[in-house]
Formats: sequence, structure tokens, C-alpha cells
Amino acid sequence: MTPIPSLPFDRTGLERARAGVRGSSFFRSFSLLDPQGQKDLFDFYVFCRLVDDLADEPRTEIDVTAHLSAWAFAFDHDFTPPMGWEAEPFFQRIVEISRRRGIPSSLYGDIVRGMQADLSLVRIPDLPALELYCYRAAGAVGRICIPIFGGDLERLAPYADRLGEAFQLTNILRDLRQDAERNRIYLPADRMRHFGVSEEDVLSGRFHAGMRALLEEIWNRSEEDYRAAASLLSGPEDRKTMIAARAMETVYHAIHRKIRRSGFDVYRKRIALGPVEKARALFSFWRETRKDRVQIRRTGS
Repeated sequence: MTPIPSLPFDRTGLERARAGVRGSSFFRSFSLLDPQGQKDLFDFYVFCRLVDDLADEPRTEIDVTAHLSAWAFAFDHDFTPPMGWEAEPFFQRIVEISRRRGIPSSLYGDIVRGMQADLSLVRIPDLPALELYCYRAAGAVGRICIPIFGGDLERLAPYADRLGEAFQLTNILRDLRQDAERNRIYLPADRMRHFGVSEEDVLSGRFHAGMRALLEEIWNRSEEDYRAAASLLSGPEDRKTMIAARAMETVYHAIHRKIRRSGFDVYRKRIALGPVEKARALFSFWRETRKDRVQIRRTGS
């Protein structure tokens, strides 16, 4: 039997995670949900930020490996708290959300395993490994969001997986320089070899025709994911239920397109939307949701 981990809860990391979520590009989309949904989604995203920061942010005051292992233990044992976490309000809050919403603990475990992989040397051998990484980093997150949004997890899981992969591939393209600074390469090694791209090319930002062709291929895969995800929302009711996810998709898809328009100039500057670009994208989204509302009213009449 696996021994129960014993360690204090990371309160400092929790407060940092809460501040990080409040300042994130996704935060405004939370307001599209009902009040309970807003609270549940906020706390779930705080959890995601907390474990992500354990993998990404330098910490000297705690053992990040032990803390990620404690979270993994909890989820591998149906939300069993590590010793010292039994009365921790945030841990109990995650358990309460999951029990009420019918979210299996295994989905959280998938997320944590993705974070644990980032603690070692990150190299992605091939496209199937990239697909698994994207699922753990974003697809599992999307699956947990479905019940929080009020959707059917089993039916909408393929939508979450495709949209999650689209988001994560956009992240990989946008964050090439930042990941290289951490000696992380998320581009699949088999496709790098195909296009004549070396690890040193990626880590140093050496841009050449082969590198552009590789990034174009990853961009096209992500674009296909965005389109496939949209096609998996079968009608206006599904689109209404997943309105917060669609708002997030609107912003991310705009960043995705801007990356290509820049000629994949991601090493010199981090691609982001300015206030006017974001407002334009969200206004277009608002017009689209208005059409859905009209269709729902007509169907119901």
C-alpha cells in the first residue's frame, strides 16, 4: 500500500495562484457563468495555476517534487488528503466541487502527471507523445470545465480534447523562447528531424526554412483542432452551455492567427493581443452568440 504523504499545505503558492488567476486573460470569461459556476471555475483554475507554478516557478522554501507527488496521491486515491491537508479549506473545496459536479479524481491526476513531467528534461519524441502532453496540459483541464459549465462530460469530452490541443499547440508556438530558456522543447523530435531542425536551433532561436516549415506544420495542426472543436458543438444549446470556453477560444484563436501573420517571429517578442485586437475579437464573438440566442428562442417558440 502506498504510504500517505505528510507535508504542510503550500499556502504561499495558493495565494500567488489566486492572484495569478485574477490577472489572467481567461478571468473575464468567468463572468459568463452563473454565480456558483464562477466560484467553482475560479477555484479550479487556482488549482491549475498552483500545480503549474510548482513545475515552472523557482521555489527554494518547499520541495516542489514532494508537493506534486502529494497532489498525485490524493487524486490516485479518490481525493484522500495527504497528512496535514485534512482540514485545509482549499483542498476540501476542490473535493466538494468535484463531488457535486460529478468530476472524477482521475482527471486531476492526469493534469498533475503533466506537471510532474515538466520537472525533468522536457523532450517530446513524436506526435503521439505530443498529443498526450496536450491532453494532460489542456484537454484534461477542459474536461473538468465541462461539468462546471453545466455540460455533459461524456458527450462533450471530444470537444474538450480538440480545443485543449488547439490551445496547447498555440502555447507551444507562442512560448518557444520562454521554454527554450528553461531548456524545454515541446516540438516533436521526429518532425524536427524531418525538417532538419536541431535542438540547438530551437534553444538558440536559429530560424531557417526548415524551422519555419516545422512551425507551419504545428500551426496547421492547431488550426485543424480549432475547426474540429467548433464542429463538435452540435447546436445552439451546446454553444450556449460552453459559452465561457468559446470566449476563451475566441481570444486564443486570435493569438494563434497573429502568430502566423508575424511570420512566427516568436523569439524576438512574445505574441499577444493588444486592447483593440482583443475588443474586436470579443465583439465578433458577442455577435455570434446573439445569433445563437435568436435561434434558441425560435426553436423554443
